[in-house]
Amino acid sequence: MVSMNCPKCQSEVEQWRPTCKLCGTPVDAAPIGAPGPDLQGAPGSGIPPVYMAPSPPRSRCPEPPPTPSSAPAAGGVLVIIGGVLAAVNGILLAAAGSAYPALPGFREALALCAAGIFVFATIAVVGGICAFHRRAWGLALAGSVLCMLSIGPLAISFILGLIGLVLIAVSRNEFV
Repeated sequence: MVSMNCPKCQSEVEQWRPTCKLCGTPVDAAPIGAPGPDLQGAPGSGIPPVYMAPSPPRSRCPEPPPTPSSAPAAGGVLVIIGGVLAAVNGILLAAAGSAYPALPGFREALALCAAGIFVFATIAVVGGICAFHRRAWGLALAGSVLCMLSIGPLAISFILGLIGLVLIAVSRNEFV
């Protein structure tokens, strides 16, 4: 660091101060270690210029957008398939309820469960479509969860919904 001495009290004065901080005397003396003839400072400052490496030229073209992955589309297809299987399961469950007319309340309970599964399956299919088109991430996520809850034949819709949930969740930044 380049420094100067006060002509009155001989204390060290920073190069940017116009006066001594101890006695207030104006500092007009040349700084100790002032630049020689081969290194010229900025005019009137006594501070040598700072030379920086030139910055690399900036491209005038914007960066291309990242290539979208196939995870949302694959998750959407899995959720759609799981939702359709769950809807088929709901229809079969409603048909099974009509096969047991002798048990009181059993037919109504199966019909209520079938209606719930059918509603869940419908929302799952809509959520799968949203995931396929990369729209409405929340609805796509809810559709995959409801696909898991509407367990179809042999729990296939649960497995498809779980895989779809993971694929949709990890591709959050690809949704609009």
